[in-house]
Amino acid sequence: MTPEQKRKAVEAALMPFLQGQTLAQALVLWDEKYAHKPTFALQHYLRELCSDIELAHMRSRMLQALVTAFSSLQDKRQEHPIAPVAAATKIAANKNHSSPELQMFMALVEQLINSAKGDNATRVRLYVLENVEKMALPPNDRRALQSWLNQIEPLTGTTPTIHLMQQVINLAYVGLCEYLGPIKADQLLQQSVSAVQRAYPLLKVQSLL
Repeated sequence: MTPEQKRKAVEAALMPFLQGQTLAQALVLWDEKYAHKPTFALQHYLRELCSDIELAHMRSRMLQALVTAFSSLQDKRQEHPIAPVAAATKIAANKNHSSPELQMFMALVEQLINSAKGDNATRVRLYVLENVEKMALPPNDRRALQSWLNQIEPLTGTTPTIHLMQQVINLAYVGLCEYLGPIKADQLLQQSVSAVQRAYPLLKVQSLL
């Protein structure tokens, strides 16, 4: 994605929330500090942009809009004519690139986050992202996790340890507790674990908890 494409995506994503001078200032902030940073810096941008109390309540919806806009750009960038058989082979190769355990981990985290639904799902995703940033991790592992959690690309280029997987899953659970309460969080955890266990019957989801 070029800087110009990113800027247009930011502008389009923020227009439903900001107008006039406020939108112009948001774009200036983007141009000056974030335009040339990796995509997973979106949460840093929004944290600074929404430091104003009047914008704080819209932060999760703005993040959702930005992630959607950037993901759409990424999808368009990757589009190219390929034969159906080649496309199927590419999909299978991507799926098989990671181990079954890693696939199960990704499925469980996404299931937990999405179980919150709507704005709360975005809030939980942001909570996980912000806390992954604070974890003591090798830079490559942190970048891979942030890019995946921002829904920009699959989790590749890293092989998380079981302990790290457990930490990320725990962050998603704590995020659910934060925004939906512990009783609802426990219900969603049980439902998510059951759903992922059905999808991966030969593995033990409990090993990630």
